[in-house]
Amino acid sequence: MFDFDPDSDPDALQGSRAGSDAGTEVFLTCKKHAQRVHNLMTGAYMKKNIAKNRANSSRMFGCLFAAAMIFLTAVSAPLYAADAEPGKKGAAMQESDNPNIGKKFPIVSAKTLEGQETIIPDDAEGKVVLVCVAFLRESQSQLDSWLNPFYEKFGSRDDVMFYEIPMISGGYKFMKLIIDGGMRGGLPQFKHKHVVTMYGDVQSYQEALGVDPTKGHAFLLDREGRIRWQEQGFSNEETRSSLFAATEELLKK
Repeated sequence: MFDFDPDSDPDALQGSRAGSDAGTEVFLTCKKHAQRVHNLMTGAYMKKNIAKNRANSSRMFGCLFAAAMIFLTAVSAPLYAADAEPGKKGAAMQESDNPNIGKKFPIVSAKTLEGQETIIPDDAEGKVVLVCVAFLRESQSQLDSWLNPFYEKFGSRDDVMFYEIPMISGGYKFMKLIIDGGMRGGLPQFKHKHVVTMYGDVQSYQEALGVDPTKGHAFLLDREGRIRWQEQGFSNEETRSSLFAATEELLKK
């Protein structure tokens, strides 16, 4: 073994210390570079995983939306089958045999597709209001047969309002974001403030209004929110004329 006595050689001691300091500096420099490489690799790995997770989340949301639509179609289609016969129209409801005429429309408190909290009919007080209600997705075309002609004729007036209310069981409230998102994507922007999705006790509204849940329903309200005209199913030339005449009569008051 080679023996070294630093006390016998001061120059050797100084050189040993200098070599040790230089080695320490090289070690620390290498350590810093290694840490930078580690941070870069870790950061790139994290970014890669974040992007991957985002992609997976988007695919999962798409799958959930598709599943929700399939499920809603499956559970509602049988209920509406009896009303899907070609050419079948809603029967006119006369004031004399309709107990709803003169009654205040039941309060509906919910958000529009714009996210605005709305209370019907209170928020439209002082206006003549057409309220169209559906309990099934398949009733949408029936509601459109009333709402579209009504909007074309009266949509420019400040003293007229219209609402579409999809009434959905409270059991589906956990899917509100998906359902409302689907509705929002399928309607023109200007209609979003007129669509009020109600999630809750739909049976209480069916009983209060005495309506058939397999059909879409149209109610014309006076300036105090009272029902003055009512129809169901698809509109036709005769029933649309009846709606327009009732609206113009209420606007005179």
